[in-house]
Amino acid sequence: MDYHGPMRSIVLALLLAIAPIAARPAGGVVLERVVAVVRNPAGAAPRPLTLTRLDEEARVALVGQGASRAVLAPLDAAARRAALRWLLDQWLVADEANRLKVDEISREEVQRALQAFRQLFPDEAAYRSFLATSELPEEELRSILARGLRVQRFLDNRLGPGARVSEEEVSRWLAGRGSAVPTPAERDAARSRLSNERAQEQVRQILADLRSRADIRVLMPELREEPAR
Repeated sequence: MDYHGPMRSIVLALLLAIAPIAARPAGGVVLERVVAVVRNPAGAAPRPLTLTRLDEEARVALVGQGASRAVLAPLDAAARRAALRWLLDQWLVADEANRLKVDEISREEVQRALQAFRQLFPDEAAYRSFLATSELPEEELRSILARGLRVQRFLDNRLGPGARVSEEEVSRWLAGRGSAVPTPAERDAARSRLSNERAQEQVRQILADLRSRADIRVLMPELREEPAR
């Protein structure tokens, strides 16, 4: 799964945050915990997100970024915070795609995504072991992959021409960095960088708008984002 800008960065942050999990507190067994409750829009019925679901989604995202060997390591609070922000953004974008009746993803597209996901493992046994250890039914994996495809389609449609960079902008950017006579390769690299930066900023704006319309409550204190300094 390949996401524009901030969404991809959040997934990559998971790779840096896998660590041994803290010892289980004494005094009882917790069967499940609700991590967050989402109302989208704010007056809608609440949608709970459990810790089990969060961890499943985080591990699928890690595999999608090529970290299949690390996905069964325990996830610490930093990894889960990154996963939570990524997943909540996915939910909000998917909800908006549904509201605007963005085209559904076909079964063939989902099957191709599933096949690509399976190929990220060294063999079929490793893939099946991942599903079993994660307690993730393949049908649920299909749903996760389908949602990711729909989110990507929605963002591609929203960005479209707005992320394009003109030749004049490329020239101005290169001139500002002392490159008066850039090579074609330098121009291509500059255009790609500027386009990616513009797309990232547009995605940030889209997500900020969607979050402003929703009511998101994170119930686990350790997973709440620290205020910006």
